[in-house]
Amino acid sequence: MTISYIEVCGFRSYGVEPQRIELSAPLTVIHADNSQGKTSLAEAFEFLHTGTISRRQLAGGSPGEFEGALRNAHIGPVAEVYVEVGLLDANGTEAIIRRELNVDYSGAADCESALTVNGMETQSVTEVGLHLSDPPLAAPVLLEHALRYAVSAKPGDRSDYFKAMLEIADLDVVRTEIASLITEREARPRESLVQKLDSLASVPVLSPMLTTSQVASEHQLTNSMLTMLNTIVPPGYDDAPNEQPLVTAIDRVQRELASRQNSVVPVRQLRPSPNPQPGIRIDVVTSEEHEDVRPDNVALTARLSDYNTLAGTVERSVADVLPLLRAALSVDVVARHDGDGSVDCPLCQTPDALTDERIAAIRRQVADQEGLTQSGSSLRSAVLSLGADLRTIRDWSARTTPTVASWTDEQRSAYGRTILQLGGSADLFDSAVAEGISLKTAADELNDAIEAAQPVLVRIVDRLEQLLEVPDADIADLIQRDGVIRQSLSKHTSALEKSTVASDACIEDVEPRLSALSATDGWMVLTELSSNTELVWQAIVRQRNADACTTRLKTAQRVIVSAIKKVLDRKLELMADEIRTWWSLMRPDELTVFDRISRRGSGNRYLDLTAALVPEPAGSGVIRNALAVLSNSQVNALGLAAFLARCQLLDCPVIFLDDPVPGSDREHRYTFAGAVVAKLLGNGRQVIVATHDAELARTLQTLHQHLGINEFSANLLDPRVGTRIVRTGDDFERLMLDASSQMSSPLIENRRAAGNSLRIATERLAKHILVAARVAAGEPDASLADYDNKNLRQLRPMVTGHAKAANEPGQWTTLARILNDSDHDTSPPQPADLKICHDMLRDIKKRHKVSTPADAQ
Repeated sequence: MTISYIEVCGFRSYGVEPQRIELSAPLTVIHADNSQGKTSLAEAFEFLHTGTISRRQLAGGSPGEFEGALRNAHIGPVAEVYVEVGLLDANGTEAIIRRELNVDYSGAADCESALTVNGMETQSVTEVGLHLSDPPLAAPVLLEHALRYAVSAKPGDRSDYFKAMLEIADLDVVRTEIASLITEREARPRESLVQKLDSLASVPVLSPMLTTSQVASEHQLTNSMLTMLNTIVPPGYDDAPNEQPLVTAIDRVQRELASRQNSVVPVRQLRPSPNPQPGIRIDVVTSEEHEDVRPDNVALTARLSDYNTLAGTVERSVADVLPLLRAALSVDVVARHDGDGSVDCPLCQTPDALTDERIAAIRRQVADQEGLTQSGSSLRSAVLSLGADLRTIRDWSARTTPTVASWTDEQRSAYGRTILQLGGSADLFDSAVAEGISLKTAADELNDAIEAAQPVLVRIVDRLEQLLEVPDADIADLIQRDGVIRQSLSKHTSALEKSTVASDACIEDVEPRLSALSATDGWMVLTELSSNTELVWQAIVRQRNADACTTRLKTAQRVIVSAIKKVLDRKLELMADEIRTWWSLMRPDELTVFDRISRRGSGNRYLDLTAALVPEPAGSGVIRNALAVLSNSQVNALGLAAFLARCQLLDCPVIFLDDPVPGSDREHRYTFAGAVVAKLLGNGRQVIVATHDAELARTLQTLHQHLGINEFSANLLDPRVGTRIVRTGDDFERLMLDASSQMSSPLIENRRAAGNSLRIATERLAKHILVAARVAAGEPDASLADYDNKNLRQLRPMVTGHAKAANEPGQWTTLARILNDSDHDTSPPQPADLKICHDMLRDIKKRHKVSTPADAQ
């Protein structure tokens, strides 16, 4: 899999005209001076892979400082910004991968982009075979500012970098998840009933009798509870054995507990009775929650309305003689009458008195009357049931009222002082007293409302017994009384809840001191647990299962952590071997060598890179932290070695290196160009090198020209136009590149070679200008061959005639004077003179806008 081209438009230093680099060879070299756009090209390749640039994370500063950093500042807001590559598979099929910038960085917000493959949107370049590691250096792109990252990053970041590189970060996720799960489970509160059972261990008289771990069954738990109860309050000699010894023991302890604590202060009289609230089985009116009901559960008022309708249709005279009519219809001759003529009346013996029509009418009247009777009987039962329910609620409300409501002012004051002496909260006590009194008031209001409803219920029952219509006034009165009752009941329920909460808070506040003072420590908890042995046993079982699960997790954690360390050590050694390979290629025969990557401490979080200091080649060395003993250039080399090792282990098909050999490390450019690049190419990698170092570019071309190397240069002449990429070969740009690599040299021969390159470049440029002028004048057949064997001395008079600036003839004269010196036995031009000639040639070419054959994309 190879990249066939890279195309950039509107990104960073690149303008609206797309710049394409055709990658026809395994090695591509892009030469440019600083600030000309070569790093922007590397970042464009990174952006294609990740949708971001690592500079924002690694360069320091705040994210907001990179606002608007991806779109060229000199292009319009609607201009396209994209990076595109062609990706060839093994069969030669090309996929077009393109990432377009939608939203640039803004403040702390990330940029937004769209990635497509052959026009179809996709999520990641990994889906088409390109490789990504974990951030921040996710793409196979090594930028100059990230060269040292693998070595000089913070220990935690360095560890994450290598673990991601070795594809073992998931092991850390497993370890962290298990540790988090264990922490979460250990932080969970224990079962409340188990906590209460464990609290009994602090009571000296009870602690020897029971611990949670000793309980093997519910039966044993029950027996232990009974033993403890009988220990703190032994049964009397006259107590007869019974079938429920635990219930008896609980009652005995509770009575003794109340007696002892009440002798100090009766705090339990603050608490309402815990009797369950009874319900009202009959709805007077249909409530929202009972809209869909069975016929026998229709609201009482609706049934009364139906009853009144029925009662209004039945004649009172029929009601008076109903028993006689029912008796007549039961006589055999009438009962078996099937409409075959009149029959004598069985009551008065009148002949033929009961015709067919009369018998049918009597049967209808009796049926209607019996329906009224059944309806009245059913309603009477319902009203009586309603009355019974209301009286039950009245009695319940009276029972729930705490004793505190009947305390005198003197009692409240005395008990309040006792609470303070016990160290309790007077506010909690006063609140419990006030809520208890409020509950008594609510109970009284509920009782009054229920009593007020009794007369209307009596009147309705009386009317139903007589099968008489129930007056509308009574029904309306019932509805009104029912509303008051339910409102009072709701108020009472709320007051009951508040009183319970307030009393429990006060009791909980003083209970420990009250228990100690009354010698009843643990008694209340013991009676509570003894009353719920089944629930306590279930809680013990749940807690044991939870504890066993946590124990198993801890065991698994130890095994997994040990295994992770072994895997990590093996992986780190593999990585170290790979780094040593690249290090030895870049830094052969040095006395400071890379040693290994090792875990620091437990190795769960931090990794160290170490180096060996050897007194002589191939000798044994002293191990030190690499960051502490390596020189600046060695740290750069180690960073490059680590990056290349990562690409090798991840099998990245393409590698982009931006200034991999810094200017301060020029003595190692040959080991990089010769050994490192050769090994990358030998491993089947496609390599792209962007460099400002003309000598490195020239060396790469010289050593690998047999591969048909791709050579380009980047120039940013006009920021509004953006960086331009041109292919360099054996023409003008090639000669300019050769000259720039040698013209600053102190060596005479190097400067002489630079002067020769510039002289030949000057002649080539003059010929292109002359040909362009003739073509423009109507000579389409003009060609460079027309000027074969013409030198600079001969070309200068001809080209000055086409000058486009007043100083241009002088420039051509200066070029001829300086550069002719480089071709004779006299001393070659000085570096400053060569630099002037180099700049003049750039200026003239830009002015004439001529296109040399090497400018073809």
